[in-house]
Amino acid sequence: MLAVFRHQKGAFFRIVSYMSKTLFEPREGLLEKIITRIHHEQRALAVRNKIMIFSMTLIFSVIAMIFVSSSLLSDFTTSGFAQFFSLIFSDFSAISAYWQSFVFALLETLPAVSLVSFLVLLLLFLQSLKSLITNVKIINNNKLLAS
Repeated sequence: MLAVFRHQKGAFFRIVSYMSKTLFEPREGLLEKIITRIHHEQRALAVRNKIMIFSMTLIFSVIAMIFVSSSLLSDFTTSGFAQFFSLIFSDFSAISAYWQSFVFALLETLPAVSLVSFLVLLLLFLQSLKSLITNVKIINNNKLLAS
């Protein structure tokens, strides 16, 4: 191709060198702005993903807490824990005399598995809520800074 258009070779290079000097010069700091914007978008995408994950975790923990709380209430009523616990208010003198046996009786009737699972779900709910609020604040602060 260069053999056919050999007479245009000098003009072509003059045009390319002129265009590269004048037309294709990027503004000062353009690369830094582009890189900064890419990093900003990557962080925003990560925050949006975190918001989705924490929202789903929050919904899951609320639904699971409903089922576990009903199980916890039924375990409390069937174990007899409420009857032992009510002795604190009705016969405190007997409890003060036999307090070690009373504490062991309370611990034996405590529905530990249901209580622990409810507390774990409550902790998961609170942590998800805290993280969700934090990430939503990050998104809102970035929107305020952008505008």
